[in-house]
Parts: sequence; C-alpha cells; structure tokens
Amino acid sequence: MRIAKTLYLASAAAGMLFCFAREASAQGSRPVVLRFRKAGDTTVVVRNALITVDHSIEAGLTDSLGIVRIADLEDGGHIVEAVAKGYQAFFDKFVSGPNIPQPIQLDVDAVVAATKVRGQPTELRVAEFDKRRAAGQGKFFTLAQLKAADGRPLSNLLKGSAGAFLAEGPRGESFLAAGAQPRPAAPCFAAVVRDGLRLYPFEGASPPDLDKIFTDDLAGIEIYSRAALAPAELREAATCGALLLWSR
Repeated sequence: MRIAKTLYLASAAAGMLFCFAREASAQGSRPVVLRFRKAGDTTVVVRNALITVDHSIEAGLTDSLGIVRIADLEDGGHIVEAVAKGYQAFFDKFVSGPNIPQPIQLDVDAVVAATKVRGQPTELRVAEFDKRRAAGQGKFFTLAQLKAADGRPLSNLLKGSAGAFLAEGPRGESFLAAGAQPRPAAPCFAAVVRDGLRLYPFEGASPPDLDKIFTDDLAGIEIYSRAALAPAELREAATCGALLLWSR
C-alpha cells in the first residue's frame, strides 16, 4: 500500500512538472507584429520590404501597411534585417515579450539621391542577349522570369535561384564573388556591367551592392562563373566571373 501511494505521488508530481513546463514554454513565445516606417516621416510606411529575423527566420514581405507578422517568436532580444527598394539596407535590434506594445515600430532610412554612375563603356549590347543565351555559356534570367520575381533584391534572387556566391562587404553589402575564394578575407569580386557600361572593375570603383538593385528594374540578367565563359568583350576584366544587367 505504501509503495502504491509513493508511485501515485511521484506520478502526480511529474504531471504537475509537465504542466508547469508546458505553461512556461507557452509564455516564452508569442506572435509578433513588426511595422516598418520611413525615418524622418513616420506617416510613410515601407511596403514590400524583405524581412529576416535572427539571420534565419524569413518573415516575408511587408504589406501595404508596412507590417510583417511572425507567428511564433521567443521572447527576448532579436536582430532584424530589411531590404526594400528606395531604402538603405536595414539592420537593427528589437525586443519581444508580454509587456512590449505591438506592432513594434522600426524606422528605415531612405536612399540618398545617387550621383551619376561612372564606368567604362563596352561593346556589349542587349540586342545580343538571346544569342549569348543560346550559346549556353552562363546562367540567364529573362524578362518573364524577372517579372515573376518582382520586388526581390537582386542578391536574394542570385543566391536563391542561381546558386551564386555572395561576399559580405564592410557595411553589410552583398557583392557577387567567385565561389572558390583563394583568401576568404580578400574575396575576388565579379565584373559587373549594366546596360553596356562596366561598373566594376573600374578605377576608383567598388562592386555595386546587390541588395540595392531590384528585379523589377531589370529586363535581363547574365551570370558567367569564370572568364572563359564570359563574352569576349569582358574576359580581361572577368577573372572572377561576370554579371551583366539590362534595365527595363
């Protein structure tokens, strides 16, 4: 009888501990709503921003109210990244929890008006896009494919759909680089041409940040993984591959 009573008490205690642990776990996470606004004018919301939380949670795009929802997020501190056309790449922290008002407001800086693009003219022309594509030397994205991906930063498209290697710049930029890096600390960046103008390499130039170029501005993309595959007009500059962009 004493053994049965002991087993009963042990079972009851285990049940209470299980319920307590389950309740504590339920209180440790919750749905979270983030709202992104334009810094300096919080009446303007940031639409179609691509949001990532803690480097691994792909929260999706902000809606027409600048809002994105995460269904279940642990309480505590988090890192959020946002990429949106017309805005600087955003990287910040926020805290979620039972006493934190929602939506959590985050302000994103707009892109400052760009200076005139400098570069080296080439003989490359969009009229020969289909000819180069037929040769099958690289990876190509057509206008139809790019329209299907409207709203995405180019870095996201190249990494996800083209398997491209992107190196991170000193300010969090995304640069296209050769997949096999001789020295990780000094990546070898691909040549970049936009509408026939070589933007990189060029005297005094840095590779363009692919987080700030969006698919809905482009009519075609050509990616060549090494110089031997690149168009003849670009091979001397394409030691680490080449990226050709054609605007709509």
